This record gives sequence, C-alpha cells and structure tokens, in this order.
Amino acid sequence: MSGLRCILTLFLLVCSFPAVHAQEGLRAAARGNLQAVCEDPDGLRWAVTDAGEILHSADGSAWTVLDFNEAYAGYYPQMDFRAVAAGGGAVMVAGLDPDGHLAVYTSSRGTVWSARSLDYTEEGERRELDVTPCSLSYDPLRDSFFLCGTHGTLFEMPGCSHCNRLTRYPADTLYARIPEGFSALLLGSGGFKMIEKL
Repeated sequence: MSGLRCILTLFLLVCSFPAVHAQEGLRAAARGNLQAVCEDPDGLRWAVTDAGEILHSADGSAWTVLDFNEAYAGYYPQMDFRAVAAGGGAVMVAGLDPDGHLAVYTSSRGTVWSARSLDYTEEGERRELDVTPCSLSYDPLRDSFFLCGTHGTLFEMPGCSHCNRLTRYPADTLYARIPEGFSALLLGSGGFKMIEKL
C-alpha cells in the first residue's frame, strides 16, 4: 500500500470508527488488507479489502464478511477492491480486476451485487471509464455516487446508468470529493490543493 493510501485509510478508520476495539474487530474479520471504509446514513459501516472482501457491521464490533471473489466466481472477475461508499439506499464498491481494469458493483442491501455500467459520452462518442479508483462518495444533494481516480478523474454515477458523466481536472490523481458540496482534493505536480467544481 502506498504511503498516501495508507495515510488516507488510517484517517478514514480513525474518523469513522473512533473506538479502538472497533478497528481491531474490523482488522480481525478481514483476510485481506483494508482499503476503504464508510458509514451509510443509517449507521451501517462498510469496508473493502484488496482480497475482494466486502464487510459490513451495524455496531462496528461484529463484522459480516462477503468473499465477493468466491461468491461470484465464474460470473465476475476476481477483484482487488479499493473504494466503498453508501447512501441513497445503496452501497457501491470499486476496484481492479486481474488485468488492472476498473470495475464497479452496486447493491441495495449488500447481499446481491450487480455490475455498474461505466459508459459515458465524450466528444459525441460512447466510451467506457478505465482508471485506477482512489475513492467513492455519495452526494445526497445530487443523488449520485462520485468516483475519484487517476488522470484527474471525477466520474458521476446517478441512478440512471445511462446518465454517467465524466469530468477531468488538470491533475495526476483526484483523491477525494467532499459529499456535501462541490469541493474536491486534487494531487497534481504542485501538490495537494482544493478546487471548487462550478
């Protein structure tokens, strides 16, 4: 895990789960390395690992683990999950398949998962997003999930899977988008900076 990803993961763990025993319970439940955590509006906690695990907990202590790679063997590729977000009655995970290609899955309850379309229109042509994901967030104001990633990518995924929208910023990597607004944290050749999406 890169130093930056490690720092961001530790920051998320500390902010989302202040109790030490909750962090220990999460680490003990996971076989792989934790990559991201989040909490949905109802207080349910979610986490993903690089071994294709999706974990959830109602109290932060007892965790239920879904081995996505085992459960969906033969249907979906083996996954190295990197990001998770929840909101609007859904949870979304993003990661890389064995060939290093982006894949995103969504579920309403965390039991049955469906592949999310990554198609978008650019310059009049239909394309498919393929970047390394860094984070996911849910924005209740826009009722959309947002994926941040390499090549300055901000990818909006609303309820309509045909309405995806890509915005690229002049940065190496877009690491995070604040859900309750339009601020985004970019890492470019000049280092970290905040921008406002108009």
